[in-house]
Amino acid sequence: YAFFRVRGVTDSLDFCKRLVAEQGLGLAPGSAFGPEGEGFVRWCFAASEARLADGVARLERALRNRKPG
Repeated sequence: YAFFRVRGVTDSLDFCKRLVAEQGLGLAPGSAFGPEGEGFVRWCFAASEARLADGVARLERALRNRKPG
């Protein structure tokens, strides 16, 4: 697992819900691990390199297309 902060994310659950709906990418919200986890996401990287590369591209697309705020 990788647990990392996403700059500007103040509602990790909402962010993860949008990732699933918009990019088909499932990450766990940091808030699921307690209040200290807010603003973070957890990514399981137990997958093939090709699948991970696709996931990174999807996450990059989602971050690039994010609206401020």
